[in-house]
Amino acid sequence: MKKQKTMTVVFAGLALTLGLTLTSCKKGDTGPAGTAGTNGTNGNANVVSSSLTTSAWTYVSPSWEMTFTYPAITQSILDKGAVLVYVKSGNNYYQLPFTFYPAATYSQSYEVETYLGGLKVYVTDSDLTQPTNPGSLTFKVVVIAASQRLANPNVNYDNYDDVKKAFNLQD
Repeated sequence: MKKQKTMTVVFAGLALTLGLTLTSCKKGDTGPAGTAGTNGTNGNANVVSSSLTTSAWTYVSPSWEMTFTYPAITQSILDKGAVLVYVKSGNNYYQLPFTFYPAATYSQSYEVETYLGGLKVYVTDSDLTQPTNPGSLTFKVVVIAASQRLANPNVNYDNYDDVKKAFNLQD
């Protein structure tokens, strides 16, 4: 009988000690504030977008050509991702390839070639004679990783405004 009473007292004492320990814990001192980091931009790490404006065209018959270095165009992007290029005309962007019809019997085509680390834009007249130098043009280049392309099947990739909205691109 005495042994049972001792066990009860031991358990009661253990419970009281544990209860006091758990309820009397207090938070330690707050450490010094860390240095502020730089603000990032809103966007998507798997989508790279830039505006490129140029007037430095080279004529290589029958087209005017412009070459851009673009490191975001990797082998993975070429294999499974997407490179979208849009040309600005007025207030609108048109996805390349695109053909403008300045007259009923004449057209001017804008085409793009992508390769590892860059892209080339071509401007060619329908009559294959030397067109007028295209002058200063602005292009939007959007590079999309395969994961983002597959995760966004309902985006109208022909429409820059839809792409901009879907991927939270900044101008």
